[in-house]
Amino acid sequence: MQFAHPEVLWTLFALTIPVIVHLFSFRRHRKVRFSQTAFLREVQQESRSRNQIRHWLILLMRLLAMACIILAFAEPLTEAEGGQMDDGRSALSIYIDNSPSMELEGPNGPLLEASKVGAISLVESYGPTDRFHIVTSDFETEDRRIRTKEEALERLASIQPGYAAPNIADVLLQQQDALTEVDAGRASAYLFTDLQASSHRIDGEVGALIDSSLSVRFVTQPIQPKVNVRIDSAWFDSPMRLAGRSEVLHVRIVHDATKPVDDLPLSLDINGRKTAIGSYDLQPGMATDTTLRFRHENAGHVHAVVRTEDAPVTFDDVLHLGYEVANRVKVVLIQGAKAGAAEQVALQRLFGDASLHDLVPMSATSLDYDMLSTGDLLVMQGVQSPSSGLVSALLREVTSGQSLFLIPPPEELGQGWDELLTGLGAGTKGQWMSLEAPARLGKLHHEHPLFAGVFSRPPNRVDLPTARGWHSRTKPGLRERNLLSFSDGRPFVTAGQHGLGRFYLSASPMASEWTNLAQHALLVPIALRMAESARASGLHQFTAGKNAEVLLASAGAQASDAYSLQSALGNDRSVLLSSQAVPGGIRIDLPLRDLSPGDYEIINTPEATGPDSSVVLMALGINPDRAESNLETLDPELWQQALITAGWKRSQVLSSDSQDVVAAVQNLDSSSPLWLILVGLALVFLLVEMILLKRKSAKPKALSAD
Repeated sequence: MQFAHPEVLWTLFALTIPVIVHLFSFRRHRKVRFSQTAFLREVQQESRSRNQIRHWLILLMRLLAMACIILAFAEPLTEAEGGQMDDGRSALSIYIDNSPSMELEGPNGPLLEASKVGAISLVESYGPTDRFHIVTSDFETEDRRIRTKEEALERLASIQPGYAAPNIADVLLQQQDALTEVDAGRASAYLFTDLQASSHRIDGEVGALIDSSLSVRFVTQPIQPKVNVRIDSAWFDSPMRLAGRSEVLHVRIVHDATKPVDDLPLSLDINGRKTAIGSYDLQPGMATDTTLRFRHENAGHVHAVVRTEDAPVTFDDVLHLGYEVANRVKVVLIQGAKAGAAEQVALQRLFGDASLHDLVPMSATSLDYDMLSTGDLLVMQGVQSPSSGLVSALLREVTSGQSLFLIPPPEELGQGWDELLTGLGAGTKGQWMSLEAPARLGKLHHEHPLFAGVFSRPPNRVDLPTARGWHSRTKPGLRERNLLSFSDGRPFVTAGQHGLGRFYLSASPMASEWTNLAQHALLVPIALRMAESARASGLHQFTAGKNAEVLLASAGAQASDAYSLQSALGNDRSVLLSSQAVPGGIRIDLPLRDLSPGDYEIINTPEATGPDSSVVLMALGINPDRAESNLETLDPELWQQALITAGWKRSQVLSSDSQDVVAAVQNLDSSSPLWLILVGLALVFLLVEMILLKRKSAKPKALSAD
């Protein structure tokens, strides 16, 4: 048996005080005169003997109760089964939470540094033959192995702040797997963490895999609540960015402020140059949405950085973004046998402005599928029955973010149209209808987002196109909305969304014998807006600590090429990437677990030409896990109860604001406390004393005289 506070045992000498008082207590006796004492002599002798025994029992109960209380304060500890004091070897797994939230200040300095000090002290208390498993939030490959005592101390000292924030259940399973590989008499797992609510979750599936015999100790330190302002997300108004166009970047700010704050700074850097400056206000209980306005001067890959200022939590004050700015919109025109010469000329003239569009015409019978993946806007015109290969390619490209404009031929449509429209969610192809005299359309749906910025005010009286032949449908499909329609609501030109891309469907061919839309003034703004919003290129942003993958168009990359991920800062560090040819392009795996937040680029080195012809394929930004910005922590007692409920029966959570937590960890690792039992015994002894005192105070029955 050991004592956590052996100095308290000196208090046991105080037990002599009640004994001395009892032995040398002199009480004055009052004499009572009786006329006849012979009758009481026998009763008096018998009562005196009983009282002396009762007095000694009361004294004994008091001494035992005091002794139990003193011993409880000394915290006696019994050696645990298979404890460190045994001759057998022990195995210890230590998890150091080095996520961004561990950079906050605790009672003993930064939480990460205090955790490292506690873990080092814990390792030093073990023997030279014991084995150790050290793991951090980064889940590095080298941390899978078992280390000696010296190697464990060296690894703990080298731990630096990281950016990964894994679920604690995954950490526990990693520790469990590592300890099963060690042949040791006792295995224990220690987790030095801040109990952040966003990462401390245990679900039922993980609970079913838990080893209830493993001792788990969570070591945490209390932190003061902090008000944190962070950049949550950013997005553009339009899906495609073009050089020379004005842009509006929307920024969402999330915070924990409890009172209003005005005029906080916000800025935007484009490729390292300050481009826009703004400010925002905070209102308690609600996020703040603000905008930054600027202009893209040049085309190419862009690294954008949105910044704000917020102390003391600063890791989430910056948001890194990557995207592309195009010089012109690439329009791929797929023309079928049913497309007349006049129709072909009309569309080529519509998209023929070289300053705005790159027009690539091709025949439906000799398609270049790699070229399809490079287009921003795909236009299919006059194809009576698209092949299954073309249908699959069009659906894939729209899903990945391109736009598709479908112009059907007249009269009967082949089975491929059913497959294509069903895949897009556009409903049926409709029945062909023709009239002797053209019918005028009934409504322009100017409220559709496609017309945003086209009209300075809502148009009341518009000269609408006419139609004499079209594929008639009663209503748009589930994913469609009308752009132009007849007065009874039947669609003529519709717009819809599928995956990341958009699609547009005309009910009539562009030949003048069926409609005058090709010659009408409304087609120009409709087609230009289709082109400007053609490709949903999106913002390329990823989370540090979480591996990801991207899909690159096969026209700009080949599976045999070499791909690497490099920092945009121009340093020499480069990560070789694995690639695989898949339908629609090249899939690139991004190993982001070991990378810090910042701006990065995917570099392609063609196999045929070598490193001198390397090109940038994508600009991307890596940011800390947004969940880390929520600094809410769990109550240690509630977390311990959740662990026990999940199956970790031998789990404890230690929380302290001083270095005493290290001593508590060592004591729990080698022994179990008995102070609760001693407190219970003290209460029992006091209860017995109360019973004896009650019997003593009871008066004997009066004797009756004959």
